[in-house]
Amino acid sequence: MGLAAGVLLTGCAMTPNGRGGVLMGLDTAELFGTPISTFRLRDGTEGTLRKDPKGKYSIKLSQAFRVVPLDKAITARVARVENVGERTVVIVETQERGCAYRYEVLAFQGTDVLQWTVGNCNDRPRVELAADGRSLNIDFPNYNRLARMIYTDSRLLNASVPVPPGVDTRAQPFADDALRAAGPVIATVPGSDSGRVIPAAPAAAPAAATKPATRATSRSRRQVAQEAPAPARTVPGAPAAATPAARAGDSASRVPAAMSFQTEEIKPVVIDLRK
Repeated sequence: MGLAAGVLLTGCAMTPNGRGGVLMGLDTAELFGTPISTFRLRDGTEGTLRKDPKGKYSIKLSQAFRVVPLDKAITARVARVENVGERTVVIVETQERGCAYRYEVLAFQGTDVLQWTVGNCNDRPRVELAADGRSLNIDFPNYNRLARMIYTDSRLLNASVPVPPGVDTRAQPFADDALRAAGPVIATVPGSDSGRVIPAAPAAAPAAATKPATRATSRSRRQVAQEAPAPARTVPGAPAAATPAARAGDSASRVPAAMSFQTEEIKPVVIDLRK
């Protein structure tokens, strides 16, 4: 009796009905579906990305009945998992009809989930966790700038920022499967973009041939002394010449401060997996 009850509870799931309520039904993905991958939350519990027999994808936590549906996905995989602040941020890469790259950004804290859908359909983003672990940058190429999503403090901010030195927004792919900067390789993993190639860096130009020594090297010390500039004279009352260190400090003071950029908050879909 207890075993049967456990099976029934495990095989049940609650999904949103689109009107603020939920529908209780059989969790076919749990009973008959295929688990794609699992990830671990900050509190030690696990979540699972699953595919049901009809090809529908969803995410279910081990301690919750309600699921996070990925209704429009025709493929899905967990691309990145990071603990950011008090939440675990899971980035799921999906493909939709007419959209090769779509991303679900899910921020879990217990059974509380914040969900955002981002992406330009053409590129994988580069994702970078801040050194202090309090924010996560999600960068998409946008011509000569970056479209940056910043996750921090349970919020997702949208901004347009200058391209940092060394970042090529025309690189194909812009990021690899792990959403890090891609190297100059051809993807060969099944299911990846095997046709997208990053061109190798141009070969370095050959070093210029060393010029033969000129007659100047054999000039006498007397000739060198005659050509040396005369020492500068000190004029009473005149300001002292700036030292190299002083000149460097003055140049640094003329460099403009780092530019700030405006951000706009993207409102999340809030899901309580206990209800």
